[in-house]
Amino acid sequence: MIEETLEKIPNILEKYSEKTHQNGKNEVDEDKIKDDLSKILKIKKDNIYTPSDIKKLKEIKKIKETLELIELIEPIELKKENFRQKDELFFGDEEWYLICGKKDSKIGIFLSYDKIKDIPCNFIFKNCNVNLCINKPGDVEKNNVTIIKNHLYFYDCVIDRYETRIESNIFEKSLSFFQCKFTNKILIHNNIFLSHLVFLDCHNGQGKKIKFLSLQENTFERHLFIKNCIIEDIKLWKNKIEDRCYFVDSEFGNKEITKLEFSNIHFKDNAYFNNSKFYSYADFHECEFEKIACFYGVTFDKVPNFSACYFKEQKAVNLTNLNIDKFDFKSIENYIEDNYQDETYKSGQETTEEQYSNNCKLKCVKHLKDSFRVIKDVLISQNNILEAQEWHKLELYTKEKEFHMRLNFEERKIHANIFNNILIWFNCVLLNVYRNTSDHHSNLLKILHFTMSMICVYGFFLYFILEIYVNIEFIFYKKFYNLKIVYLVYIFLIILLLFLLSIVMFLYKNKKSIFIKSILFLAIFLILYCIYENNLKYFGIIYFEEYYFYFSCYILGIYVCYIIFNIENKIINFLLKIILYCIFLFIFIINSSFINPFVGVFSSEKIYESKIEKAIQDLNSSSILNLAKISHKDFNLSWHYQDVSFVELDAAKKLIIENKDNILDLKEQNLTIATEFLGKKYTEISKAIKQDKITSNVIKSTSVLYSIILLLCIFSLQKTARKNSIVPS
Repeated sequence: MIEETLEKIPNILEKYSEKTHQNGKNEVDEDKIKDDLSKILKIKKDNIYTPSDIKKLKEIKKIKETLELIELIEPIELKKENFRQKDELFFGDEEWYLICGKKDSKIGIFLSYDKIKDIPCNFIFKNCNVNLCINKPGDVEKNNVTIIKNHLYFYDCVIDRYETRIESNIFEKSLSFFQCKFTNKILIHNNIFLSHLVFLDCHNGQGKKIKFLSLQENTFERHLFIKNCIIEDIKLWKNKIEDRCYFVDSEFGNKEITKLEFSNIHFKDNAYFNNSKFYSYADFHECEFEKIACFYGVTFDKVPNFSACYFKEQKAVNLTNLNIDKFDFKSIENYIEDNYQDETYKSGQETTEEQYSNNCKLKCVKHLKDSFRVIKDVLISQNNILEAQEWHKLELYTKEKEFHMRLNFEERKIHANIFNNILIWFNCVLLNVYRNTSDHHSNLLKILHFTMSMICVYGFFLYFILEIYVNIEFIFYKKFYNLKIVYLVYIFLIILLLFLLSIVMFLYKNKKSIFIKSILFLAIFLILYCIYENNLKYFGIIYFEEYYFYFSCYILGIYVCYIIFNIENKIINFLLKIILYCIFLFIFIINSSFINPFVGVFSSEKIYESKIEKAIQDLNSSSILNLAKISHKDFNLSWHYQDVSFVELDAAKKLIIENKDNILDLKEQNLTIATEFLGKKYTEISKAIKQDKITSNVIKSTSVLYSIILLLCIFSLQKTARKNSIVPS
């Protein structure tokens, strides 16, 4: 019924529109309009107020019956005044008709395409349930554009329709929504706005919010104004905005919405996003900003996309107080997983679904990397180096992820270039290390903690070599079921490592990598074992088992420390750092030479107490002289040495130390003679010489690696300190 009666509205309004503005007849004409509108809309006359009614009500504010209406009117007038002063959203010379429901009940209004287009006056709808649909029916020609000539203002209304469509119209005056609730989608497509489009204060505790707003392929000659609104989902695509636009003091998105679309928009004038919050992914790709682009105080909870954005005036971009504190490597990974399906990939060859998905992911991460580069370049052009470093850090995150994805994809190719894969792997590992140790030279405390941890690992390793070696030496010569104990230790570690690898790979569902990397690890160990057993003996390389074992222990210690260092649990991380600094303090007090890596390379004897020197001190003079003869391969030994001076004994000791290798290289006959004269003392001396040699060589080899690591840490320390300093580098 209401749809039939509303057909009379345009005729009634047109009939009285000319008389409404004639001098001296306003009251009569306005009353007649009220009577007719009341009959057609089936609402009480008390709910319709003409401009004259509003003026009278303002003059009799003290009357109690009108207080409620004045409370409704004054906010509108106040907003009009504020915006007229600031942004010219309302004009003071306009007359407005008000359709207003009571505070405890709303009026039901149906506004369709063919009813609104001929309304001859400006309307304010207050406290109404509006069924709004301003789009032409399907049987109307596409070129037949609807022209709406008057202001439409909805205040404290509920836009209640399953899908509000505003399509293919020309709005000569403003369209405004103030403190409105949209129960369903609102689609605004292919319109031309010669005046303003306004969404204001659709945000309060009563659920007045916009569930979905779609603005596509519109032209805005004046302001697009969205302020203090909650918009759960928004899609702006290919809009042309000739004048200023505002998306200020608003909240966009929620946890369930994947992407907020602001892409392919041409901002010809200033664009303001001040103090807005984006809870979902904000996509600004391929936007053009010709003038000011203000993101002052904006908070992005998830990674935005500015890929292929064009800022004509880079120094006019305001990124002050832009909040990106929540962005980390995990957020980059989440962005790729949530958005790669939006990418398209064309290839001349046939691809499987998995290959297509991988290519889309790679394309997505490249676009994201370009997004961070765009903002970084803007900040560099403004000489804002400190903030540019944050975006450069995010760019390196995406670069690492790109290397990681390329490596996984290349491994699955049949004819993969192994040398190219090694290079990609090296770059990926390098970026991973810099990220986890110093956050790409942006976290001074992090690289300081890591440097301390590397010193502690090396100090603990030296303590292991110097103090525990004697107690575990048996693993290199004792056997268990015809297999040396050291090999059993290797096998146990390999099985444990493979088990852990299998769990990790299974969780990531990368079963091909399990097989390849596990077999490769086993093959390396077996190859080293075969080389030692079959070839190294012929080249005079001895003690390889010991060198390999201790060097592997140091590498394993570094790896374990690296893993522990990157534990994300804050409590565990805090406790580990306390332990770390306690160990460092202990090392510094006991033997500070452990901290200097070059001592181990060039003067390893200064780090530890020589076992051979200690063993010689326990010998009598005859044993020392006989041992000196053996070191010179003179086996004319005797126990009858008398009147030996201290000078001669010191000379003999030095001779033994200088030629200690000859003591170990005795032939069978000479070995028997030495054993008869020295007995167990010769065995102890030989053992001490062997231990000194192994310890010295292990310290030198590990010190080289330790020197490289510590130099890199020091380099990262000074670079990080310089980058975070107020003093320009």
